[in-house]
Amino acid sequence: MSAMTETCTREISKAEVERFLYGKHITACPACGRFRSQCDLDVQAITCQRPASAGASATPVDVLMVVCQNCGAIQFHERTVIAKWLDCQRRVK
Repeated sequence: MSAMTETCTREISKAEVERFLYGKHITACPACGRFRSQCDLDVQAITCQRPASAGASATPVDVLMVVCQNCGAIQFHERTVIAKWLDCQRRVK
């Protein structure tokens, strides 16, 4: 298994999702505006289908569904994007 495959398939913890959001300066819920440290998050891994483009078939996409426990707002983040960002942060340290 390559390092990239391992990065993309390993579990991503709630703490890592929070680190990603802060690293991208997404520090408040976009719906209620509550600051992330005061708003507990629920993180669920799901797979959905990316719509097919002209002549191509639909492809599955692994996403993390982040739910604000204050207002129930839902955000979706592509799992591979978070995994790659976390991997890059590890290499920088």
